[in-house]
Amino acid sequence: MNIGSNTEYASKVFSGLDAKKSTVQRSRFEGCRFVNCDFSSTRITECEFNDCEFRNSNLSSVDCDQTKFIGATFRDCKVVGVNWTTLDWSSYRLGAPVLFESCDISFSVFSSLLLRGLCLRDCKAHDVYFSGSDLERSVFCRTDLQDSRFSGCRLERCDFREATNYVIDPLDNSIKESRFCSPEVLSLLSSFNIEIDQID
Repeated sequence: MNIGSNTEYASKVFSGLDAKKSTVQRSRFEGCRFVNCDFSSTRITECEFNDCEFRNSNLSSVDCDQTKFIGATFRDCKVVGVNWTTLDWSSYRLGAPVLFESCDISFSVFSSLLLRGLCLRDCKAHDVYFSGSDLERSVFCRTDLQDSRFSGCRLERCDFREATNYVIDPLDNSIKESRFCSPEVLSLLSSFNIEIDQID
């Protein structure tokens, strides 16, 4: 099944769809599933995805101008180099906006967004920009955050258990009641320019 512009889809399953470098405009997807699909470098404009699931799909460098992803789930997907600031988040209020599980979302941008409850579980998130975002109650469990940027973020009540390679300055970010694991939690002290010795 192909997808077109100016169309509404409900509870449809798209399997093996090759939509790379195509354009989809002003379409609405409700409760749809996308399995083994290729949306790489696709332009998706003014579309809406409500409670949709993407599994084992490629959405790298997708351009989602004024598109809504509400309650969307991404599992085993490649979602590299996506600028999430161009999406329309105006209707997002409560609940998890998007869930990423076992995905690669490296080189993506989430700067200056209200994304409370964002979920990154078992993900690769290298060089991701979160600066200036409200990420309260978000989940980063078992996610590799190498070279990702947290600056001026609200990270209260977040779950960083078993996350790795994060660098978070507690003087520059609000981390009240967040959860961390040892020994990775010691990285929170890196901004204080102190030495930590291990005792055998």
